[in-house]
Amino acid sequence: MDLEQKLEIGLFTLIMFVLGLTFFSDDEVTEEIQKPIVTDEEFDAHPLYAWKTTHDKWDGSEGDIVKIRYRVKSNNTKLWVIDSNFTIVHEQSVKRDTKQDGSPRDFTWVWKLYKTERTEYIPPGTYTIIVGGMYKPTSLHGKLTYTIDL
Repeated sequence: MDLEQKLEIGLFTLIMFVLGLTFFSDDEVTEEIQKPIVTDEEFDAHPLYAWKTTHDKWDGSEGDIVKIRYRVKSNNTKLWVIDSNFTIVHEQSVKRDTKQDGSPRDFTWVWKLYKTERTEYIPPGTYTIIVGGMYKPTSLHGKLTYTIDL
């Protein structure tokens, strides 16, 4: 075997190895989404935070969601989400109350970003989450807010 034949066989073997790894690899590249680490002291100082993640939809596919953890300090509390134009894009469907003795309660709410029977598709952008009362917020003044980029 001369040098050209050895190079040709080596190059052919290398190409086949790369193609085999490309087409027969079972490893799926996934983006790992983790819940942010927020200490109790940080949550007590600002009792509202959110993170984007995914969950399994009813058809088995994955859908984008935002999980919102917040603290209810007064009765008839609900979440509102507005876009950069102060248009309401999501309103929590239930109101939350404090405990019977009046002490605060912590909740986690799932905001679906994909279209369902009850929700619309939410395009990428900057959104503000507001912990408010029963009525549509008219300003952010005096409200507990959190801004998230999707």
